[in-house]
Amino acid sequence: MIVVRRTYSPKAGEGGKMLTLIKDASAAMKAAGFPEVRVLRGWSGDHGVIYTEQRWKSIGDYEASRDAVRKTHAITSVFDKIYPTLEKTHHTEILEEVQ
Repeated sequence: MIVVRRTYSPKAGEGGKMLTLIKDASAAMKAAGFPEVRVLRGWSGDHGVIYTEQRWKSIGDYEASRDAVRKTHAITSVFDKIYPTLEKTHHTEILEEVQ
């Protein structure tokens, strides 16, 4: 299993809006049949940062999903609203679970 972790840093004053939109995108991904996205709020570090984590069976499954996500309007339409709230593009980490 792998975990894809994304870090979203909002522009000043955009954190609440960004959080709502990330929750909306997560719900859209689940509704479209993708693995559930866990949404986390940081309590230390930069203010307003939101983290998401999504588990995948393999890196191959994750890579194959990228085209499908881009073709799913219910998801991309929300990300079109998220991008203007970001201070910079989101940061992605891919972690391997150790059993």
